[in-house]
Amino acid sequence: MTSKILCPVDYSSASHEALEHAVSLARALDASLLVAHVELPSKPPLGKVEPAGRQQTEEQAQARKLVDELCANSDTQVSHEFLVVKGDPAAEIVRLARQEAVDVIVMATSGRSGWRRLLMGSVAESVMRDAPCPVLTCRQALDPAETLGAAAGAETADTELAEIEFREDPVDRITRQGSRATELLTQAIRRRATDVHLDPLGDDVEVRFRIDGRLEHFCRLPRSVGQPLATQLKIMAEVDIADPFTPREGRFTLPVPLNHDVRLTRVPVVGGETVSLRLLNRETLLRPLESLGMSDDALERLRQMLRLGEGIVLVTGPAGSGKTTTAYSMAHAMDNGHRNIVTIEDPVEYRLPSFRQMSVDPRHGITMTSGLRSLLRMDPDVVLVGEIRDAEAADIAMRAASSGKYVFSTIHTRDVASTVTALRDLKIDNRSLAGNLTGIVSQRLVRRVCPDCCRRQPIDARLEQCMRDEGVEPPAEVPVAGGCPKCRNTGFYERVGIFEVVLPDREIREAIEHGEGEGDLRDMLRSRGTRSLAADALLKVRDGVSTFDEVRAMTWVAFPD
Repeated sequence: MTSKILCPVDYSSASHEALEHAVSLARALDASLLVAHVELPSKPPLGKVEPAGRQQTEEQAQARKLVDELCANSDTQVSHEFLVVKGDPAAEIVRLARQEAVDVIVMATSGRSGWRRLLMGSVAESVMRDAPCPVLTCRQALDPAETLGAAAGAETADTELAEIEFREDPVDRITRQGSRATELLTQAIRRRATDVHLDPLGDDVEVRFRIDGRLEHFCRLPRSVGQPLATQLKIMAEVDIADPFTPREGRFTLPVPLNHDVRLTRVPVVGGETVSLRLLNRETLLRPLESLGMSDDALERLRQMLRLGEGIVLVTGPAGSGKTTTAYSMAHAMDNGHRNIVTIEDPVEYRLPSFRQMSVDPRHGITMTSGLRSLLRMDPDVVLVGEIRDAEAADIAMRAASSGKYVFSTIHTRDVASTVTALRDLKIDNRSLAGNLTGIVSQRLVRRVCPDCCRRQPIDARLEQCMRDEGVEPPAEVPVAGGCPKCRNTGFYERVGIFEVVLPDREIREAIEHGEGEGDLRDMLRSRGTRSLAADALLKVRDGVSTFDEVRAMTWVAFPD
């Protein structure tokens, strides 16, 4: 019995690609081909198959001609039939597949778009869910110039919704419950977003993405779409949707092609609720140390820290400065297969099979302090504490370091010298601090200038003097941000770290033990050749990695105007 292939078409370029694939498949399998166009009815659906000759519109005539040419364009012709169907596209495709007893459906993933796609899912998803046979989908390549971002600047919700077009989802076979939310998250991942925000805004829900550290408007959806979308995300994160008045947190994992974990936080606010999603890229977490952006001398000091194998190493900086990535990468560099590496985090951001990870869970009596005590009884070699937030956690971390464990943790401070002050404020005595502190890495993230549109201009006298003051030899020219489709006309693409790395020697330890102040410690570090955050930032400008305006905005040091 001859096999039969069904190929639905809608005259789009994506359906043409699907048709070409269906013809080649039919030729290879010596199968017959049934090509069907489903028209949305102007009257109640007829649900009736009509020969194409009865509906000779210009588009149908062109489509039939294309089918005839493709099927005949070979020594082996393909037996085919062209049909026009009126009704709901997904339902009619499934009905045809059952009625004609087809063996496989080949179709494009285009179909519903914008808010209709978010609300109802795509035609391809519905067909894959209900079809009586396998469904092969052909995806149209994403053109950055045609992305949803081009429509995001519209002034009114109606205009925005008319222009929104969600492109093909790379995980079309995901369940219907997850498909609409995953489509939004796919758009965020394609744009390299680290966070997604859904915020109530009058009768609408505003969607924003944080890209390269900057929050950018993405689109605005009516509440009739935004609220079900937020509910779907909460269900995926296993967050209780019956209690809208209590802040909640949850997480879920996206399928392998996307390689992201998603951490969800929902909070009731004036006008409704806000939902924030942190997108955690599993592929970029454990980065080689040399890819973090450190200078050669800073990287060598970091490697010396790791060779010591005991004490406490602190990674410092504000929220969103890349501390977790650096701390994980350092701990992973210690993982030689012969060390027991344990972590306590609030919450566990990245799940790694080689680490024994514990999450803070107050509902079950697991606090940062009690969990850390338990982990220290597990015979660990390396302990990663997600963040030191209070005096008790700081004290236990110091005790673990003094017992021969190697402890990595993060803390929110401005730079290396202020970290010592912060630990003193957490009641860590100077002697313990001087004896257990193996190293401090202070960092920020700055945006890289886009290599495709970067321009260069002669350095001005102000910047030249600023570089000389920080001990950086000024170049003849410095980069200036431009704008192109690759960087979405921002002039920047991706981020890189700037660092201050300190490996305390005997004199620095003595200064800490004797209670030297923050300013004196900072002067001592500079006299011993430790590069400040400002100096490392200016190195990035000198080397053409970032611009002066960017590094001045992202460092706490006040550069001269």
